[in-house]
Amino acid sequence: MKPSEMLSPAEQEEYILIANTCTNYEAMYGWKVGTVLKRVSVWYGSNGCGKNLKQAYFVPADSNRCSSHIVWSDHIKGVTGQLEMDF
Repeated sequence: MKPSEMLSPAEQEEYILIANTCTNYEAMYGWKVGTVLKRVSVWYGSNGCGKNLKQAYFVPADSNRCSSHIVWSDHIKGVTGQLEMDF
């Protein structure tokens, strides 16, 4: 990631890792479903995988680590502070 693509701490939004078919998040980074992540980069294109998909660099929200990893936009949901109900 280029320095110009990094977000300032004030711009970093939190997301939750949701259930998906990718096993790399847990196997490689230790991130389980429900892990709260913060986005530390701008959104990038999908590399031809679909016009609605995006990817960005993320780190665990409770971590001060500098090492970030790519997460696809369909593997997370934004933290809104509102309750969700399933009917």
